[in-house]
Amino acid sequence: MTKKLMSLGIVIVLCLSLFTGCGNSVDEFVTVANVNQSSVNVAEGFFQAVFTGDEELFNACYPDSFKLYENDDGETVDMSEVFEEYTSYMDPSWTYVGASLSGYNDYTEEYHYDFPALQEDIAVLHHTTVDQIMSAQIVKLRLNFNDESGTRMTTDVYIIVYKTDSAWYVFELQNSDAEFAA
Repeated sequence: MTKKLMSLGIVIVLCLSLFTGCGNSVDEFVTVANVNQSSVNVAEGFFQAVFTGDEELFNACYPDSFKLYENDDGETVDMSEVFEEYTSYMDPSWTYVGASLSGYNDYTEEYHYDFPALQEDIAVLHHTTVDQIMSAQIVKLRLNFNDESGTRMTTDVYIIVYKTDSAWYVFELQNSDAEFAA
């Protein structure tokens, strides 16, 4: 888990350093009440939570089964520590403005993805069962920030999200060099 978080931190830092300036419009901010209603909401909600320091929204992006388990060392997972790890890589001189959807791919054989293998990975890491995972998507978002001078900067990110019977949740970030047709 720590290696994955460190990798994410490095990806976020690299993304922040590769911004391009532009004036994109952004979607409305997500709330805890609507974050799990769609793949786009949970994807945007995850980044919004990380970049605005909203721990309650961050926790809503994950199922209870992920938050309430013991790791291999017998220690209970503390979502506050996970949240702090993500937010520790943020540059306070950047202000998060919001996200906009660039596109998404269903995680299906049609797009050359192995959905059954992903179901297995999610089930193991989120402590659930394969039959609870109905579908998944790779969502591509454009994140928007203002620097200290007010200049708009953007970066594109990819995140894998999945749907259960009743809600959408975050699984993991996807490399930006992954094949994606949006």
